[in-house]
This record gives sequence, structure tokens and C-alpha cells, in this order.
Amino acid sequence: MDKARELIELLGKSDDYFERQKAAWTLVNLGEASVEQTAKALECGEFSDLRYKSAWILGKIGSHSAVEPLSRALLNDPDYVVREWCAAALEAIKSQEAVPALVLAMKRDSSKDVRLRAAVALRKLGATEALRDLLSYGDPEIRGMAVTGLAKIGHRESLQDVARLLQDEDTEVRRRTAEFMGEVACNEAISLLAEALQDKESAVRCESLKSLGKIKAEEACDLAMKALQDPEWQVRYTAVTTLGEIGHNKALDALVDIMFGGEDEEIRAWAAWSLGEISDARAIEPLQRAYKTCPTEVMKKAKDSLVEVFKVEI
Repeated sequence: MDKARELIELLGKSDDYFERQKAAWTLVNLGEASVEQTAKALECGEFSDLRYKSAWILGKIGSHSAVEPLSRALLNDPDYVVREWCAAALEAIKSQEAVPALVLAMKRDSSKDVRLRAAVALRKLGATEALRDLLSYGDPEIRGMAVTGLAKIGHRESLQDVARLLQDEDTEVRRRTAEFMGEVACNEAISLLAEALQDKESAVRCESLKSLGKIKAEEACDLAMKALQDPEWQVRYTAVTTLGEIGHNKALDALVDIMFGGEDEEIRAWAAWSLGEISDARAIEPLQRAYKTCPTEVMKKAKDSLVEVFKVEI
């Protein structure tokens, strides 16, 4: 019996965890010499523990000859844990040959964990064309995962393709689309985010503001200031914090008005924080007044801005 086969048998039969771990790492260290036997265990092993451990070993070895058996197991193994480990192994091997199987897993696997793991693998493989094709897939979950994949890659070339999903029927897809705009963080996205700020769902409007906070342009500041009048508390709160992230002094007067106004105390407090983030010396005097006259939460944030940003002694 060759060494790899002996180790596979030990891996499948031993009740000792540490013995199994030692066998697994020995198979990894054997490298290419253990791929054939490990792939057989992956596809024919009686117990799922052996099969998922085999997938892990093949991923650690990183041999391209393991792509085909891993792809078959990804699409056919009855245990979703094994299928999830197959997706992770295919990602680790870094072969474009794995892309078709990963796309199929995203489309048809019954387990959300497997679908998500396949989506992450496609992203790590930089499979932009496959992800762009999935933008038009019938299942909104898959469209959303495709948007997020392209966002994490930072694929600006997909901006217009993704932008069409601002009109998607699914709220989560639209929210992820707004998030994409911040990940690519280009001025071309500002007009698209202006559209998203009109969305009927507050979650989409909030995500749009967060993206504007990453772009940091004057036009982004203008849009965030308009959102200070939004009917939803969460959107107004996000607009206030976004103005701090953008850091444009154009928002100074509006934030001072909120800090002293009739808004919710938490929003007023974060207006004091954003005034610090803008770091314009004109904010010192109103922050000092807020520290002396405003409710506790506002006072605390005003103090933080004065001490940490403006180095004012309190």
C-alpha cells in the first residue's frame, strides 16, 4: 500500500482527532503524490468527514489536477458542508477552470452557505465576466451576490451594467447596487447615487449616503445635505454622519443648526461629531456652546470634537 493510500485509510477510520490531523497534514506535505488518492476519497468516501477533509487537503496542495474532481464534488456531493469546502478549495487553487462549476453552484445549490461560498470564490478568482453575466439572472439573491462580487473586486468597468439594477424589483439588490457605487468610489457614480436617494426604501437611501461618504466630492456633500430633510430618522442620521465622512466645510452651518435644533438627541450628537470631522476652526465656538448648553449626548460629542480634533482644553 502506498503512503498516500495508507494515510487516507487512517484519515477515514481513526477516532483520534490528532491522529487524523497529522495524517491530513502529511498528505498536504506529500503534495502532488497524494492528489490522486485524496481525490478518490473526496468522490467515493463513505463518510462526509473524510470527504470534506479531502477537499481541504486538495485546496492546501493547490494542484490544478484537483480542479476537476473538486468541481464534480461541488456539484454532486449530498452534504452541503463538503460542497462548501470544495468551493473554498477551488478558490485556493486559483484556476479559471473552476469558474463554470462555481457559477453552476451559485445558480442551483440548495444551500445558501454553498451559494455564498461559490460567489466569494468567483470574486477571489477575479471572474468579472461570470459575475457580470449573473447580474441578469432570475434569482434576486444571485443578482445581489454578483453585484457585491464586482464591488469587492472594485470593477469600475461594470458601473453601467450594475447601475441598471437601481431599478431592480428587489430592495436588497438595489441596496447592494448603491453600495457598489461607494466601492468603486468614482465621480461618475454621483449622479447614479442621486437617483438612488429617491428610492422608496430607506435602506437603499441610507446605503447611497454611505457611498457618498466614500466619494467625498463637493457634489456628494450637496446630496447628503438634501437628505437631512428625509422623513426617515435612519436616513437623516446617516446623512449627518456622511457629512462628517465627506469632510466638506460647506456643511458646517447645516450641522450647527442640527446640533442646536429640535432633532433627536442622537442625531444632534452626531452633528457635533461631524463638525469635528470637518475640522474647520469656525466650528469651535458653536461646539463650545453646545458643550455648555446641550443635552448630555450632544455635550459628550462636542467635547470629543473640541479635545480630539481642535485640541481645545475643557
